[in-house]
Amino acid sequence: MSSALDDVRELLRSTDEVKAILEVTSIPSSSDSEPTGEEIANRRILAVVSHKDDWDLIEEGCVFVCKPRSTSNVKEVEIQRVLPIYGNFAIVMSQMRRNTLELGKGSVKAPSESSRSGFSISITPAEGLQSNLQPAVFFTRNVQSLREFVAECKRMREISDVESNVYINLAQSTTHFSWLRPYILKQISPALLAIIPPDLRQVNKPTMERLSTSSAGQPGDDHADIRTVRDEWVRAQARRTSTTGKRSIKLRLGTFNVNGKLPSQDLASWVQGTQAESQAAAAVPVLPPVKNMSPLSLGEIVRNPFDLLKRGQSSSHPQPQTIDPVDPEDADPDVIVLGFQELDLSTEALIYSLGTAREDAWCRAVFASLGEKAEKYEKLVSRQLVGMLIVVIVKKSLKGCFTDIKATSAGAGILGVMGNKGATAVRVTFTPPGASGSTVLTFVNAHLAAFDEMVDKRNQDFHDLSKRLTFEVTWPSEEDQELDYSLPTLSAYESDALFWMVYLNYRVDIPDLDMRRILREEGWDASDKFESFLRYDQLVKAQKHEKAFVGFRESAISHFPTYRFSSGLGMDVLGYDLKRKPAWTDRILYIPSPTCRVEPLAYVAYPQITMSDHRPVAADFRVDVDFLNREEYVSSLKLRYREVDHLEGTQERRGLQIDNAYLDFGTLQYQVPQVRTVKVTNASKGPCAFRFIPVQNDSPIHPEWLSIEPLTGVLLPEDSIELTLTAYVSNSIATTLNRQPNDLSGTLILHTLLGKDHFISVSAEYERTCFGNSLAYLTKLPGPIRSFKASTDLLDEKHRKNAPTEIHRLVNWLMTNTASTERVFLEPGDEATIGKIRGCLDTGDDFPWNPEENKDAQIAFSFGSTLLLLLDSLPDPVIPGILHPKCVEMTNRDEAFELLDAVHPAAVNVWVSVTAFLHFISKSVEDDVEDQPAKLAAVFAPILLRDDPTSLAPPISPAKKEEFLLYFIS
Repeated sequence: MSSALDDVRELLRSTDEVKAILEVTSIPSSSDSEPTGEEIANRRILAVVSHKDDWDLIEEGCVFVCKPRSTSNVKEVEIQRVLPIYGNFAIVMSQMRRNTLELGKGSVKAPSESSRSGFSISITPAEGLQSNLQPAVFFTRNVQSLREFVAECKRMREISDVESNVYINLAQSTTHFSWLRPYILKQISPALLAIIPPDLRQVNKPTMERLSTSSAGQPGDDHADIRTVRDEWVRAQARRTSTTGKRSIKLRLGTFNVNGKLPSQDLASWVQGTQAESQAAAAVPVLPPVKNMSPLSLGEIVRNPFDLLKRGQSSSHPQPQTIDPVDPEDADPDVIVLGFQELDLSTEALIYSLGTAREDAWCRAVFASLGEKAEKYEKLVSRQLVGMLIVVIVKKSLKGCFTDIKATSAGAGILGVMGNKGATAVRVTFTPPGASGSTVLTFVNAHLAAFDEMVDKRNQDFHDLSKRLTFEVTWPSEEDQELDYSLPTLSAYESDALFWMVYLNYRVDIPDLDMRRILREEGWDASDKFESFLRYDQLVKAQKHEKAFVGFRESAISHFPTYRFSSGLGMDVLGYDLKRKPAWTDRILYIPSPTCRVEPLAYVAYPQITMSDHRPVAADFRVDVDFLNREEYVSSLKLRYREVDHLEGTQERRGLQIDNAYLDFGTLQYQVPQVRTVKVTNASKGPCAFRFIPVQNDSPIHPEWLSIEPLTGVLLPEDSIELTLTAYVSNSIATTLNRQPNDLSGTLILHTLLGKDHFISVSAEYERTCFGNSLAYLTKLPGPIRSFKASTDLLDEKHRKNAPTEIHRLVNWLMTNTASTERVFLEPGDEATIGKIRGCLDTGDDFPWNPEENKDAQIAFSFGSTLLLLLDSLPDPVIPGILHPKCVEMTNRDEAFELLDAVHPAAVNVWVSVTAFLHFISKSVEDDVEDQPAKLAAVFAPILLRDDPTSLAPPISPAKKEEFLLYFIS
């Protein structure tokens, strides 16, 4: 008994106590006689465990069902089930009939053993039993221990303060029996953890967002935080030690709303995605050739002056890890997944299944479109829900790599069950050849609610399908299957990578006429045009406001809207239905885990396939998966869990030791990073988990000018970690800091979970800069910004300057510069020189280069780049976004000048000063330099007329902006 008691005690946290213990044998519920043997597989230990809250002294009890392990290299027993004592919890005892005593040789038992009666104990859990289940039944001969066990259970039941008919969800409860959560998690075996990826919605969030709300003096749920930090650490460590390389697999995904049609065209371009794409280009609605140069991307003609901002570029880049394709001899996709919507629009199809005739027809068409390549592919799995069909096709040579294949579906139409809307999904486990570790890929084909105004219903459909698309769990081993607990079904998000091929029905919130006009409009680069629509796209807005598809990614859209096409008199010049506003309703989205890299290769629509009012869309991906050994991974999981098994205990915690609790970053300059490190050591006898917490719940963890890496972690005894703290003032941060005192300071709180807090002081001396300020603010400065002391020094409205001194200084230097000016603004300057120029603007010091004597063109380029950077750093553009639609309406120079009456006076003076200088350059260059005004307009228009990402007005083409600017400089 003492051995069993010690074994159970080893499993418990120090706050929990064993009140009674009973060694039993698990027997079938139908048995009415004593068991003939006591095999180790049937042995159990029942323990009544008490937990008393330190604050309100409320005591709760639970029966732990423990099972001896089959191996002895770790703890002797493991928790198999927890049965909290409340509600309908009950124990029923009965004396069992003895078996007939056989007198054969070697079968006679000692009189004391054979004469004892045995008892069966059946336990009904507090939540009761489902109608088709029987209570767990055990057998024991130890009457004394049985009495103590039953008495303690009765006492715990009597003191329970849980109201009758209340069900406690142990996984979510934060009050009653919340102390049991660590034990519930320990029931899941490492082998099972190895095949169930964590939820993608959680692992893609920063760890800090998954932790409880906590601040100095107000700790959060440290136990829950420990489990979050621990599980992430354990998985990362186990994967790192068991991974020996990477393998890549090629995917081709397609989505097609067929509008109830049967296949009547060749699908080769859509299915294969090979040379057929380039051959189809002639059928794609294309924009006329762009006559004006694209801003800031003029290639060989105009080099981007902002190239100098690309930090960290070096010839000594680390070599990327070699990733071998699973089929190196074949460039074709390894997996083809196709999603069809509106397969059948008949009324009968919405109520009952009409068979697989349409699925068969489309599958035949798909394989026919593969041509000679069809012989190397075969269908792996498909799933149809009336109007929705998903088909997974794989190379025959790789079919054996796909196991644990599951399919499911869920309706989102009438009553949530009929097939007019909903989704079908497939989950497959892919194991690269030669590996034993696998990667879970899930594919969803969905059809959401229609019509422009039904965006909320589309969002709700997404959330409903996310909950209802589930898969059954496959047990990794017989040992796991013997456990007396059941697992919930798996979510589609419990994957290493999840792909949604959807007829989303999300529309574009822009007036119909404006939409069609912009689609037809010249002067756009195609990708820029489509990108300009994104801020009006309902899907993008739903993601931005976290209404749906949070965390999902999408390749850049480079194709025209895929809906809705028409024919004859009912269409516009691009072929779109005059009664339906064009939209990108057909999309392919994906969300990978941090351990599975998904690289998009192509995202294309196929307007030459015209059988439906939609156009099919396809996307190519390369998925890089770990090449790991599953046995080593499971073994490493077990090892790491044992190393941090006592994270939630209260053994001696000397806590963490910090080598430097005060960090001074010295002088902090605009866009110049400063890095400091802090060494943290675990000086306690057990593992420690830590996180940074804010001073108050509503305050940030660290100042906005500071970043910390990592913010959380786990340290084993005597282990150390180096925290990296980086101070950096970005443009947006400079806008705030420029108006505050120069002295920057803050206190960081490093919290040991279930331990004490440590404090790290940080300080810096900020050097103000003219960059990142509004024009109105710059005109109020009485002198250089570094000499500014307090807001009381600012000039009033009557005495403010006409325009910022800093811009005048740059323009005046360039005007008197004697070096060649024809490539100024078209060639990037030197970063170090730009830094010196910025310093002179901030301090008021003279520039170290005399413009009248300067012969170095690179110095002039640096002054030009500084002016561009200063203008681009303004919080608001020189011409406010609200006036941009008016700008494109101007038809001559006089009208353009009249529009300036609506602009702030300081902005008008800057506009006139800059455009006058650009006009001067245009007139000063050699005659053989062509299109100088157009080149300058291409560089300055995106800056002086910068788009407002929050504006609801229709987007303005770059060419229209350049045209407006040319009224002033040509």
